[in-house]
Formats: sequence, structure tokens, C-alpha cells
Amino acid sequence: MATLREIELTYRFKEVDCDITGKTANSPEVIGKLFDYLKHETKEVFIVVNLTAQHEVNCFEVVAKGTADAISTRPVELLRTAVILNLKAVILIHNHPSGLSEPSQADVRFTERVIEIGNILNITVLDHVIIGLNQHTSMRQTHAHIFK
Repeated sequence: MATLREIELTYRFKEVDCDITGKTANSPEVIGKLFDYLKHETKEVFIVVNLTAQHEVNCFEVVAKGTADAISTRPVELLRTAVILNLKAVILIHNHPSGLSEPSQADVRFTERVIEIGNILNITVLDHVIIGLNQHTSMRQTHAHIFK
């Protein structure tokens, strides 16, 4: 006899005191300000902001933590909550502990892959914002061609 694995998924609504949820994420500047605290992290941290149809922050989550100069995650981990909650858009955010906010080639390739998978799932990746020490970089602004 074969064994069948079942997954039961439950999510709950919880009242929290949070300055980020409910805000409209309509520009990289807003995202940069909301997640500016990442500039103090000594290791790379990858966050996904899950948005409503009106681009309000529904929730955000730390998806992965890495080392001082690298992080490892899979696109499915970034899009999982958007799929579960039936949300149509996300913004990707991670920091560079070096203080420089320019995207690496690996950042660009990974973002392209997440966008590709998001398109299959009908989830729009609106931006990938990289937080540096005194600045942030919007990949939508610097690499607009990958968001088309």
C-alpha cells in the first residue's frame, strides 16, 4: 500500500502593532525608508513584501538570511506566501552589508528568474530594492528591461 502525504495549511489573522502593513508601496523611496533598518545588518537578509491589488503592504517576511556577502534561497520560497494568500504582486528587498547598493550579476540573474516564475503564477514582481549603508537601489530603475 502506498503512503499519501497530506499537507494542511492554516493561516490566521492577527492584530499587530506594525508601521509597515497597510502602507502603499508605490515607490522605491517608500520601500527604502520602510526597510532602512536593514543597512545595519551584518549579514544579507532577504525580505519579500506581499502586496494587495492596490499595492498596499499585506504582509512581509524574512525569507532568508545569509553571510556577509551571499545569500541562498529559491524563487519558490519568495513567492509562496503570495500564492497562499492569493496576492498579485510582490517587492523583493535585500541588503548589502558592504554598504554598496549596486546589484551584482547574481542579483540580476536571480531577479530575472523570480520574475519569470512570477509571470507563470500571475504574480507581478514590481521591484527588487537593494539596501546599502546610505542609499538604496531600485532594480526597476537601473535594470528596467528585466521587468518588461
